[in-house]
Amino acid sequence: MTYRFPSLNGLKAFEAAARHLSFKAAAAELGVTAGAVSQQVKRLEMSLGISLFRRLPQGLLLTRKGAAYLPDISRAFDVLTDATEAVAPALNGRKLSIGLDPLVIERLPKGWPRHSTELESYVRETRITDDIELIWNNELDALLLARQTRHGSLSEHTVCPNGNSEPVFFITRPGLAECRQSRAIVEALASESAE
Repeated sequence: MTYRFPSLNGLKAFEAAARHLSFKAAAAELGVTAGAVSQQVKRLEMSLGISLFRRLPQGLLLTRKGAAYLPDISRAFDVLTDATEAVAPALNGRKLSIGLDPLVIERLPKGWPRHSTELESYVRETRITDDIELIWNNELDALLLARQTRHGSLSEHTVCPNGNSEPVFFITRPGLAECRQSRAIVEALASESAE
């Protein structure tokens, strides 16, 4: 059987840009430049013969065909992830080491992340620190910071735990930003309430 699909890099660039509606945010997630994401998407559009985005001064808007294409592409990447984790279970079982800014601790439920059985399956260890260099040096996988900071190509998710108006910033390498573990941690942070 011959499979007909365009470049996987183009599809990854499209999927990330479509989720964020931003080449810049997609670039931060993928660890490349916004120009590289834009070029990958442009090549994808040329190979498909359709426009996937409307490029606006304030960002991107999916075209009708782009919006129809996105769910299937996202599902395909989920299937690829599941298949990879099935044959390489160490990827699925990997736990993250997370640095906790001392100012963040008071915004989290007491005993975080050990208060949650689900989170325990994603977090190997926590360390009190706000030093971003520990991510660059591969000593930590992620940081929960109390303040937004400049961090180059690292990925950042903003979360407001327990409905608090003071956000927490989940910082990690682009390669880990959309992994199952990071997504679960960010979703748990968004839904938890402090005790």
